[in-house]
Amino acid sequence: MKINNELINKVLGISADEPFEADKLALSIHKEIPDTVSFLDDEKFIKDISSNKNIKALFITPQLSQHFKEHTPVKIICDDPRYYFYSLYNHIAENDYTKFTSEIDETASIHKTAFVSETNVKIGKNVIIGPNASVLADVYIGDKSIIMPGAVLGSTGFEYKRTSRGIVSVFHDGKVVIHQNVEIGANTCIDKGFSFRDTVIGENSRIDNLVHIAHAAHIGKNCFIIAGAMVAGTVTIGDDVWIGPHANIAPQVNVGEKGFVTLGAVVTKDVPAGEMVSGVFAMPHKKFIEQLKRNSK
Repeated sequence: MKINNELINKVLGISADEPFEADKLALSIHKEIPDTVSFLDDEKFIKDISSNKNIKALFITPQLSQHFKEHTPVKIICDDPRYYFYSLYNHIAENDYTKFTSEIDETASIHKTAFVSETNVKIGKNVIIGPNASVLADVYIGDKSIIMPGAVLGSTGFEYKRTSRGIVSVFHDGKVVIHQNVEIGANTCIDKGFSFRDTVIGENSRIDNLVHIAHAAHIGKNCFIIAGAMVAGTVTIGDDVWIGPHANIAPQVNVGEKGFVTLGAVVTKDVPAGEMVSGVFAMPHKKFIEQLKRNSK
């Protein structure tokens, strides 16, 4: 669905200051997506908006619009950019959402107490789904993967927006994509993503029991994520990463290839490839140990 003045006026009753056409709604951090419409309601994100050349139009307040004197991006002046952006997002997502009959390979083994949605699920060869597991709509499971008892795949993530017109629930129109030979532990929950970023689990990764993986997280290949860990929304984890028990990874954080997050760590900043981090808030493990020794004297 093309996004332009006509659509915005029809759905929201407002208009941009000049004609435009874009392909998708996306947040300012999604710089890789071309021809987008975004929003700005906080000065701290001005730099993100200014550096994203793919934004064609912007929901923005009259005050913040003064930071963008030029014609690009096109400005859609409004009193509550967040409300209008997510209202339009929900309209497009709900109207573009399509259903198909679920496709389950004949070699898959699904326990009689498991639930598999009748629509929008694909299950590959030799997949095993254990007792009381739930595979909701918009989940793709690759060959030879194992879903253990009580796991929930494809739940709706926690995405609610406080606006001047009340709380807006954001429609999830993305998928959970589980590549081949992945194991998902008992009572683990994996939320589905959005149209601009699915939730992805790379091949050969192992997710322990009682792990939460939020919407739009990307987990690389050969990763180990241990019991009680929480991976927040839009996190990117590289290949061969270890996430220890009860570790927490904050939203939009990147953990580089072969990174190691020790038990109980709270990670709020990017972790470089090959680095081990520990503590609350997490720091390089060697620095953490040195600090621990100083404090214990």
